[in-house]
Amino acid sequence: MTRIVPATVRRLGSVAHRRELLATGLTRRQVETSWRAGEIVRIRHGLYGLLDLPADVIRAARVGGALAGASSLAHRGAWVPPRPRLVVSVDHNARDLRDPDDAGARLDRDRDDVLVLRDLSRFDRRTERLLASPSRAAAQVLLHEPAEHAAAIVDSALRLSPMQRPDLDQVCHLLATRRSARGLVTSIDARAESGTESIARLLLARDGIRAEPQVWVDDHTRVDLLVDGWFVLECVSKEHHSSPAAYDRDRERTIRITGLGFVVLEVTYAQVLFDWPSVLKAVRTTLGR
Repeated sequence: MTRIVPATVRRLGSVAHRRELLATGLTRRQVETSWRAGEIVRIRHGLYGLLDLPADVIRAARVGGALAGASSLAHRGAWVPPRPRLVVSVDHNARDLRDPDDAGARLDRDRDDVLVLRDLSRFDRRTERLLASPSRAAAQVLLHEPAEHAAAIVDSALRLSPMQRPDLDQVCHLLATRRSARGLVTSIDARAESGTESIARLLLARDGIRAEPQVWVDDHTRVDLLVDGWFVLECVSKEHHSSPAAYDRDRERTIRITGLGFVVLEVTYAQVLFDWPSVLKAVRTTLGR
């Protein structure tokens, strides 16, 4: 084989409809032979892609569109909320939507792990053929995700490499007519260093408690959230704090911060995301004292 078919698919943007391949001069037989030889993958009827396409991109294409919203930012390395959904942008009049894991089955409209957005017509088909741009994905997140999750996702996306991070001015432009979502942009803060921290900050703000992220309390120590200049909220996780050495460092850190005159409360990912009332009660009680 000359591998002309995969080379053509790559030139067309890594995925291509059969009609696009035929328009280049390839024959149906060449396309079919290349697929059967394992040179390309058939994503769904009439749609082919390269073998090295990421799984989430293939799943979105199988549904019938491009990877979008939180899925697009997660693909680039942003924070992933619990129970994430596959977010796919399709054309406004798309009809034949398929199961992301089975091209032979129609998409079940009642499944809660796939979110379909009918906004693909707004995409730049040259640069967003496979997935939404960082700025567009961030705008979609602010429109379609719970506010606290949206803040955590976009906060983390702003810490990605320059080519992968959203531009907040562009996000505001994309949300020009969506006042409520645009207002959420003011809650975004790139200083946050974890999703848990972002969510805690936003939930505290809802209760009228302003928490400043990533504050230096001495020349060597930053705290996750500082409230009222003296109350520190530290967001800890098993992922980064589970080893004996990490545990010891955390205790030393807590002693150091307390020795500077701060009151410290440590909260976990599970407590912030799934038991926030208990956290809020502890914060209120501490501030009340």
